[in-house]
Amino acid sequence: MTIDVGTVAMIPLESITISERARKEMGDLNELELDMKESGLIQPLAFQKTDSGYLLLAGGRRFAVLEKNKTPLIPARIYDRELSELEIKIIEKSENFHRKDFEYYELDVLTMEIHRMKQELHGVKAPGPDQDGWGTRDTAKLINVKSPSVVVDAVKRAEAREAFPELFDSCKTASDASKVLKKMDEALIKQTIVQKLESDKSTGTLTQLSKCFIIKDFFKGVKEIPDSIMHLVEIDPPYAINLKDKKKKDGESKYMLQDYNEIDVENYQLFMANVFKECYRVMTNHSWLICWFAPEPWFEIIYQELNNAGFSTNRMVGVWAKGSGQSMQPQTRLANSYEMFFYAWKGQPALNKAGRSNLFNFPPISGQHKTHPTERPIELTTEIYNTFAFPGSRVLIPFLGSGNGLISAHSLGMSPVGFELGKSHKDSFLVKVHMMK
Repeated sequence: MTIDVGTVAMIPLESITISERARKEMGDLNELELDMKESGLIQPLAFQKTDSGYLLLAGGRRFAVLEKNKTPLIPARIYDRELSELEIKIIEKSENFHRKDFEYYELDVLTMEIHRMKQELHGVKAPGPDQDGWGTRDTAKLINVKSPSVVVDAVKRAEAREAFPELFDSCKTASDASKVLKKMDEALIKQTIVQKLESDKSTGTLTQLSKCFIIKDFFKGVKEIPDSIMHLVEIDPPYAINLKDKKKKDGESKYMLQDYNEIDVENYQLFMANVFKECYRVMTNHSWLICWFAPEPWFEIIYQELNNAGFSTNRMVGVWAKGSGQSMQPQTRLANSYEMFFYAWKGQPALNKAGRSNLFNFPPISGQHKTHPTERPIELTTEIYNTFAFPGSRVLIPFLGSGNGLISAHSLGMSPVGFELGKSHKDSFLVKVHMMK
């Protein structure tokens, strides 16, 4: 992309017009005026050439000082080509990031506005590698911050402040505002944002994936799916290992756990048998099934029920190696740093990535960025789907959880659909997709 640097010239003060500015309050200009008198004007102001003169694009506070001192000629960087209204706003707002006198919440709002306008100008970047459009990583580079998470956090604060301004009155710093966010009711924030998202009737990735995330019991929803149409099924079922209580002990978010559903140990084998039976019915003659499971105590039972349902499989499972481990009894038990999945097949399907190993090395999602207690990184699910299925494949995800599988399948050009009981998980999913744009 070629950088438009404009041309530099001196222009008369009376030829300048000013449009509505992003900065509403100029603040105390005395210190800036003193600095400009001592050091001069280090950087020219930015203007667009118009039929009647020059429109100020960036440098409002400096212009106010120059105008006050009746400076006859203004050093200007002039954009001769016609700029769209959106480009004009982006130039002004981007320049403001390098000013030290902005309040944190003004920078949050600027971050959000620039991010949204860049997406409007360049299009929304779909999840996945090598996608066209604009995403949080692009905004991070533009405003010169070290991580896309800085953009994500700023947008979260700006959106929450927009919805609940009175809760941030006592906040002096971005850190204060982030602490307020953590203390606020997560459900309330997400519901407010989701209402705004769902009121947007535009078509796009968010709308498409929202339709794929169906709030319904799997056993009822799967009855509406015809026989023999799915090419890949990924099952991440309840583990029947009292996971909810374990996560509570780990300090997992109450909001995240409230819609997590476990299955009673006594009913688990029958539950999984019925899941496999329904999945086998809707799968094509040559297709793959992925099933995550807790090896202790369910390894042999899951293996047995896969075979009972008609699938072929073996005990050489797929392994997600996390690189770091956890143990509830660190004094007497080694920390567990991997999870396992059976891969089973109906008919004789081929792998998309022939010869790939059964080891998948991906770091887990940090607790502060999780939206679901058993959430797996998008990079992991994308690699698994890309290993077993081809672009254009239809993907069924019986228990959506975080919904990351929908994002992975969509980014690979596949057609996903899935079911989930918890409305809160869909809310979290929609907010996540919105923030990824």
